[in-house]
Amino acid sequence: MIYAIGDIHGQATMLEAGLNHIRPLLKADDAVVFLGDYIDRGEDSSRVFRVLDTFQKVHWKTFFLQGNHEELFLRAYDNPHDEFLWLINGGADTLVSYGVEDLDGWRDHIPEDDVDFIRNTQMDLEGNHFYFVHAGIVPPGVSDNVEAGRDPRLWIRDPFIDYEENFERIVVFGHTIQHSGLPLVMNNKVGLDTGAVIGGKLSIACFDDDIEPDHPPSFMLYQVDDECNILQYEIV
Repeated sequence: MIYAIGDIHGQATMLEAGLNHIRPLLKADDAVVFLGDYIDRGEDSSRVFRVLDTFQKVHWKTFFLQGNHEELFLRAYDNPHDEFLWLINGGADTLVSYGVEDLDGWRDHIPEDDVDFIRNTQMDLEGNHFYFVHAGIVPPGVSDNVEAGRDPRLWIRDPFIDYEENFERIVVFGHTIQHSGLPLVMNNKVGLDTGAVIGGKLSIACFDDDIEPDHPPSFMLYQVDDECNILQYEIV
């Protein structure tokens, strides 16, 4: 089984509740993949890393993908000219979570382990029948419509979401909020950003990667609401 977790955006308490729920369900060889956007906009980005570190220590088969907000952070961290773009896209909230009151010297407030965590995130994860990525992939013969110098896997939206033909694998992604509160489920993709940071839910989906999936795929869905109640559905 592969458990995929949608965009967190600083919602450490919701994340902790979700991981505590699925931990007893996990077998040793089950994979857990986080789809990126751990930081920004939410109130507790710094604690997200503590929650993830604790979880990784008890379940080894864990994969952390990079989101566009991690890219924004790294660009800002490495180049002062890119600070403003990160700050106005939720980076200011992240700095508050680290106790930063003055932008001068803000890098000194970010633990090296957290920076290393972000640098070591991977761009995607390929399973037998599912492909996991933050934003999506460029469909064959379609313009990605992404700003030059940006990786479409972190930034693409409509050209990917609107594409209805099958990919080689079913793509599981985050990035684009599903305002219905439920994942986007199509024949060729599943979108798991259900707006945890805007009062929605944090979604965790469990896929059986050992069998050929239906189109659209069936999977178990666990959701954490903003009061940390756990909701469970079978998506068929």
